[in-house]
Amino acid sequence: MHLKVDSCLSNEYKEGMTIQDLLDYRNVEAVPWLVISVNGTFVPRAKFKEHVLNDGDVIELIYVRGGG
Repeated sequence: MHLKVDSCLSNEYKEGMTIQDLLDYRNVEAVPWLVISVNGTFVPRAKFKEHVLNDGDVIELIYVRGGG
């Protein structure tokens, strides 16, 4: 399956992966300040384990941090 993750296109992903599967595969910790967008739509953290990714999806991993 082809996915574009953080602007990098890859076909190394298996069909039927969820967002949580993707995070596990890439060794990304779902820290509280991680927000995920799929095709321009933010996915609630509660849906990471059930949101199935599809061929051609564009996924952005966004880290929201405050500072001053």
